[in-house]
Amino acid sequence: MSSEPATLERAVEATLFASDEPMTIAALAVHLGGVEPADLRDALTALATQYAARGVHLVERGGRWHFETAPD
Repeated sequence: MSSEPATLERAVEATLFASDEPMTIAALAVHLGGVEPADLRDALTALATQYAARGVHLVERGGRWHFETAPD
């Protein structure tokens, strides 16, 4: 897995959309082939910012990341 930010963001986004349950950074790292946790944290933060103004948000709760509908 490339750790180039745009490629990693796409992979994280697709993985979380396809997942039945929220995922930890450790679980994402395993699923994506050993990506560094710091790189995953950066990708998740970037995605959360991108989704902040949309109808779906990327959120972290209890160390697990998932998409949810916006409260409005």
